Amino acid sequence: MNQQIIKSISVEASSLLIIAWRSGKQTKVDVSEYINSPGYERLREAKFFTTAVVEEWGHGVEWADGEIGIDADSLYRLGKEQAGLAFPVVDFNAWMERNELSLGTAAKALGITRRTVMYYHGGYKPIPIYIKLACLGWETLSYQKAA
Repeated sequence: MNQQIIKSISVEASSLLIIAWRSGKQTKVDVSEYINSPGYERLREAKFFTTAVVEEWGHGVEWADGEIGIDADSLYRLGKEQAGLAFPVVDFNAWMERNELSLGTAAKALGITRRTVMYYHGGYKPIPIYIKLACLGWETLSYQKAA
């Protein structure tokens, strides 16, 4: 996947960024999951949150001269998940855990490479909806075989 490049951003509400991408597309991204994570607490302050700027070269968004930031690829993935265009990483990881699958066994179950599963598992790439369907299908067949 090519690295996503941010052209500009604007802040809308207390946790919502409107991101204009180099590709010409625009995405609304709710970053509240970051705001509730350790190290990002300061973003809860509405006045501070509005100081968001695009990092040099467009590789992310930062606050307080780079003290706090979110990379462009993570924002892109999160935006796709929130728009329903990608399988959420937390759901993919829950599927792996629920079925006690390692990276290798998940790859074999889905017919993809272990490296691809690593990218999905770590949130480095958006997970296509067809992978969600494959996970659901695999799980359904597994339950049927067990019955």
